[in-house]
Amino acid sequence: MSLAEGLKLPLQQIARRAELGLMIENSNDSLSAIHTNADTTLQLLDGYLLSLRLSQQPEERFQVEPVCMSAVLHDACLKLSKVADQYGVLLELDISGKYSPVMAHRHALKAALVSIGYSLIEAIPAMGIQQQRLQLVTHRTSHGVVAGMYFDTDTLTPLAFRKAQQLKGNTRQPLVGVSPNSGAGIFVADAILQAMSSRLKVGRYKKASGFTFMLPPSKQLQLV
Repeated sequence: MSLAEGLKLPLQQIARRAELGLMIENSNDSLSAIHTNADTTLQLLDGYLLSLRLSQQPEERFQVEPVCMSAVLHDACLKLSKVADQYGVLLELDISGKYSPVMAHRHALKAALVSIGYSLIEAIPAMGIQQQRLQLVTHRTSHGVVAGMYFDTDTLTPLAFRKAQQLKGNTRQPLVGVSPNSGAGIFVADAILQAMSSRLKVGRYKKASGFTFMLPPSKQLQLV
């Protein structure tokens, strides 16, 4: 945790100075890329620190509340838009129907979605996929409300993900054939979701594959 906190300070300085440069120069592709990359890394570090706090501090883990999944997914999509533009990946938000809120830690839920998104956005261009798009989806099942992020690939399978979970931390590229890097965002998201009694899984939506998870519906009434 100390290492992650220490890494945040120089990254915050890089991000804020790039942001100031953009305000002064109005438009600069290099500064924009630096700003986006620094912010992306900060989000990953924040997600990692949050996963540690959730696993070590029960009082924070149980700060759950009724949360509108579609609203959080929409916020995550906005957060991912800059890095998606940088990598040339099209984001598609698919929210079908209206459903009751889910019981979740709001900040943790958004952090998990953003972490998954960052990892997949970085991976999609390297895979040579014809349709470079990422679908952000939520829908209801008989057991709860499901959220997921899907893209056009045949290489992501439940077996590949199970092997990656065994290899994480021991090899540079555990998600072979999917992510050209460590895929840290995927594993950070999985740790966050486990703290909320959920689990990241590989699933399919229409003809696309991706990562998905389910949260239980809230039994409380909430105006949304």
